[in-house]
Amino acid sequence: MKAFVFKETGIENLKLQEVNLPEGDGLRVKIRMAAINPLDYNAVAGNIVYGLNPVPHIAGSEAIGELLEDGKELKKGDRVIIYNRIFDSSCEMCLNGKEYLCENGGIWGIATNGAFAEEARIPEKNLLRIPEYITDLQAVSLPIAALTPFHALLRSGARAGEKLLVFGASGNTGIFSMQIGNIMGLDVYAVCRSDLCKVYDPVDVFTPDNIPENFRADLVVNPLGKETWEKSLKHTAIGGRMITFGVLTGREGITNIADLYTKEKIIIGSTGGSITELKKLLDIMKYHQLRVPVDRTFPFHDLPEALKYFKTRKNGRVIVDYTLK
Repeated sequence: MKAFVFKETGIENLKLQEVNLPEGDGLRVKIRMAAINPLDYNAVAGNIVYGLNPVPHIAGSEAIGELLEDGKELKKGDRVIIYNRIFDSSCEMCLNGKEYLCENGGIWGIATNGAFAEEARIPEKNLLRIPEYITDLQAVSLPIAALTPFHALLRSGARAGEKLLVFGASGNTGIFSMQIGNIMGLDVYAVCRSDLCKVYDPVDVFTPDNIPENFRADLVVNPLGKETWEKSLKHTAIGGRMITFGVLTGREGITNIADLYTKEKIIIGSTGGSITELKKLLDIMKYHQLRVPVDRTFPFHDLPEALKYFKTRKNGRVIVDYTLK
């Protein structure tokens, strides 16, 4: 099979070459579609907080596919979502339903080879059948772009009627933070420079430079890191929560510690989500169809161009469709 492999980081070092599908446990999955996200870009660019394994490496952590063989529950031909956390099911975290924090695990496409190949071998426990009411485009955005903010909002204890401020609202997780926030009954406010945010019915849209000085939110989502860190805390209400799950603009932020403790603000770190939460998202979509804006779609053989384009995208997701020639 063909895969994009790199030995040294840098998009220019990606090489399309023939590789063997690994032997071992798991079901053969033909990759149908992948969605580019900051994790993928940073893995190839060499700017991640995790170590890559193996090297040479095949990246790609957000994908769907088609089963090429029967499993115990799943059948050949099923469309499947790949839950991208490697977990052993036996550590304390896994036994408490937190397989995304598995003490012996990692992220598929980072701690193992991933989706930027024609096929992959995936444990059946990491595969969920895609219901007929969900399109490929919707499904490919669930395991990272949608699950990450869904888990974060659940972890924050979000309650209907609370005010939610979303930084990076036109980005991968931002568009789903807004939609899921609306579904949960939150009053959603967006921070972005794109008109795309208005499509998701926020109460109001601010640019990063024109957030009203006295605006405060019960919940603030910051998926960007350093660049928006101070503003995120500034606009968190007394007793409010700021949720962080990304470092796209940098890993270190300045914190006014006095403001933090005198106003009892809470900073919540969040990562990924559980497979149970991913199943809940599938159930939610029976009644609420999450919308996925697409900036541009590339065929698999143009993956390097897709990664380059990711940094300049403005109006939605960058998709790699393996069925295109």
